[in-house]
Amino acid sequence: MDERAPVFVKIDEYKDIADIMTLMREKLRQAKFLLDKIAELKAQEDAELATWAKELEDVEERVASVDKALSEPSI
Repeated sequence: MDERAPVFVKIDEYKDIADIMTLMREKLRQAKFLLDKIAELKAQEDAELATWAKELEDVEERVASVDKALSEPSI
């Protein structure tokens, strides 16, 4: 059987299928847009977390420095 044989569809059904395909393309476009926004927010979140981690390390170093200065005997 020839796989390229013509397929006959009623006009009403064709219009319904065309409408469904249009709706599917729009939903895909929306999904891609939302996925891009989520990726953008995640990148911002990752950058903020990296900043917080660096600031926390700085505070830890300062606390260690003060702790060391306080624990050394003064002459």
